[in-house]
Amino acid sequence: MKKIFLKPDAPLPYTKTQIPLERSVLDIKALLKKFGADEIMVYENKEEVKIAFRKGGVPYIIDFPVIYIEGPKTPARLSMDISGRIVYNRIKTILLDVELGTLSFMQAMLRNVALPSPQGMIPLGDIIEAQQDKIIKGQVEFDPSKIKLLSEGNVQH
Repeated sequence: MKKIFLKPDAPLPYTKTQIPLERSVLDIKALLKKFGADEIMVYENKEEVKIAFRKGGVPYIIDFPVIYIEGPKTPARLSMDISGRIVYNRIKTILLDVELGTLSFMQAMLRNVALPSPQGMIPLGDIIEAQQDKIIKGQVEFDPSKIKLLSEGNVQH
């Protein structure tokens, strides 16, 4: 899970959203259902939100970034409302290619195809990203248990 720290005046979309995370999750579920996804499950704990679902039997998983707003004199505060809008609009944009017929659902959502690993379900995109050096050499590994993922860490804005 990536943690992102934003300044209150960060010039990024959705930093001023008034839409709660719960509404974004409902919007995401409705959007996925519109495209034929089923078995939609939401996992939430204090600093983590994931949506898992199936489409045509293929499992998918979407991790939400963990976003904090921090001011120069205020402690960082969790703001998953921003994360919810980012993920909703990302999915909506990705699925536009499916609506246009330029990509299949699986092609559009390939980064989020979920593969089982000892750590749980891992998005295919994380597995690919962790192997950039091997991709360059033509030595890609698709067994998640043999890969050190890069998706952990913090981002400052």
